[in-house]
Amino acid sequence: MPDTMEVYTGIEVTVEHVESLSSGGARFDITAEDGRKWRIDLTRDGETDVVTTWRDGTLADVAVPEWVDDVTARLAQQ
Repeated sequence: MPDTMEVYTGIEVTVEHVESLSSGGARFDITAEDGRKWRIDLTRDGETDVVTTWRDGTLADVAVPEWVDDVTARLAQQ
């Protein structure tokens, strides 16, 4: 089930757990209000790998904003 959180810039993002990884980490979809979306792998060690990105539902090369570190830090604490 998706969860919504507000990052330090005031933007609300939706975070959805996609699957657990065999390495012990997890895959998440992070969607911003403006239609940007990132699928990330969060490793057991807290490292973040971007798997793919979208803009308005279409695959696109979307830069990873600084606030993603805030989101992944919160996810790592859960």
